[in-house]
Amino acid sequence: FASLSLSVVGCAGVASAQSLTGNVGSANITSGDRAVEVRLGTDDDGNIQNRVHYEQGFSDWYQLRLIAAFRKPDDQDWDYSGLTFENWFQWSTENKSGEGFNGGLRLGYTFSAQDRSDEAAVRLTFTDRFAEHWEWRANFIAGIETNRDAASGAELESRLQLTRTTPFTLSGSDKWRLGAELFSEYGNSRDLPAWNQQAHQLGPVAKTNFGNGVFIQTAVRFGLTGEADDAMAKIFIGREF
Repeated sequence: FASLSLSVVGCAGVASAQSLTGNVGSANITSGDRAVEVRLGTDDDGNIQNRVHYEQGFSDWYQLRLIAAFRKPDDQDWDYSGLTFENWFQWSTENKSGEGFNGGLRLGYTFSAQDRSDEAAVRLTFTDRFAEHWEWRANFIAGIETNRDAASGAELESRLQLTRTTPFTLSGSDKWRLGAELFSEYGNSRDLPAWNQQAHQLGPVAKTNFGNGVFIQTAVRFGLTGEADDAMAKIFIGREF
């Protein structure tokens, strides 16, 4: 399939480079799958981030994603942030019914704009649908700078999400999932700061799919620590073809 999605995110400031367009991902690789995605995020300081994705599954265990990223600092013009090549590998597959555990690994490399270092990142993704209605997702991410003057150590973060199916029908869909997600940025592995100097956010999330292939995800997250964005809101709108 191919999918087109738009994500709109709102946040407040953070000392580190907290993502305005991040998601709690899953492996879910199928040969021949294709997707196009657009994400847009903003914070309450007026900063905006934008990403454009293209991804394709070449087998039932490997998928390639290309990400072009852009940014617009408050009261400034748009500029180009970087191009990422992200390799997905799925090493555990859920049941044919869609329930059960799947696990994956993502290896990404970002060719950044001239004013920033290139980056390499590894992400472990875990998803489990259990007890008929529940699903949890967990992502663990480590990223390093790779240029000659790159900073040492790895930036560490995690993303957790728990959702449950709901019995109601809304806007023509009876496939809603409600839950919560926790985004955490721990800092550099060489000198991890104390909890209150890290960036942690928590908030509700809602997801649904429609019979015509359209899907929606929306969430709000609030800062739990001083280094986190005070508040975030996002919406993903897409369609599978």
